[in-house]
Amino acid sequence: MKEDAGKMKKIVVMHRASIGDMLLATPVYREIKNTYPHAQLILVTSYAGKELMQGNPYIDHMMAYEKGDSWLRIVKAIWRADAAIILDHHYRNAFFAFLAMIPKRIGRGKDFVNVHVEPREETKPIYEPMNHLRLAEFVGVYGKDTRLEPLCPSEQEKKHVRNILRENLVESGKLVLMAPYSLDSLKDWEPAKYRETAERLQEKGCAVAIIGGKENRQRAEQDFPGIVNLVGLTNLRETYWLISESDLLLCGCTSVLHICATTATHALAIYGPSSPASWAPRKNCTVVSREFPCSPCYNIKFPPCNDNQCIKSISVDEVWEQVARLI
Repeated sequence: MKEDAGKMKKIVVMHRASIGDMLLATPVYREIKNTYPHAQLILVTSYAGKELMQGNPYIDHMMAYEKGDSWLRIVKAIWRADAAIILDHHYRNAFFAFLAMIPKRIGRGKDFVNVHVEPREETKPIYEPMNHLRLAEFVGVYGKDTRLEPLCPSEQEKKHVRNILRENLVESGKLVLMAPYSLDSLKDWEPAKYRETAERLQEKGCAVAIIGGKENRQRAEQDFPGIVNLVGLTNLRETYWLISESDLLLCGCTSVLHICATTATHALAIYGPSSPASWAPRKNCTVVSREFPCSPCYNIKFPPCNDNQCIKSISVDEVWEQVARLI
């Protein structure tokens, strides 16, 4: 049942997660504000999450912390809020909500600091934003709109992207971006296959550029000689604008895919162990994947998967068939 909108003065969402997971939670902020427009919405997140969500119109205040930071300022900021929705599985977030004496503490964990959570029996995979929205139901938020909210680059950031494109001679013709690296290499299509696909695109007159986090810049230089390397040259909001200015994104199950989902640009996503039903965008996204008896697999490190055929078995020709259709 929906709470009295006038009684909901302060709602806290706690989410310290990866970039992709942060984006998948953005429908929750929108639906909370649509339901309780006059309530203050506070997001407790990581420093990277705070930077990512900068400019989000539904968040009134953000608090960032990392392990080792003082917890007292967090507890003070959220003290006696009406409700706390803990979207991640970090026990610190749940414990902070407990210390702040928040009466409604909604989370997925089963420890004593989370309350108001009922187990659900699922027979099929659920798109992750819907999982987040289901938690919000416990505070009377029943919105089902899973559209991800776009990032908010400044005019200076947009100008920086235009300069990068001009300096790297990728202003003319169709632009295809490739994001070959994720947080887990077992989810990544082989660089040689990306490279062959890039060469075919270049033969068709397309401009091709590699994007990703700065930690992979040197690796991209080695993996993609002769291809424009934009890895590490843009922050997250600039990456959003760069994708917006492109014609196609080719990638795996990575945060860049979810950034693309907030734009009008089509994505071609190559999925291996993770489930497209749970993680692939619901619009402007074509998925190439293979089903194996062990699919989907989220336990690819412990014990380690020694032969991830789910991604290795996907050929360049399979991907190219979809690329040629989309370009």
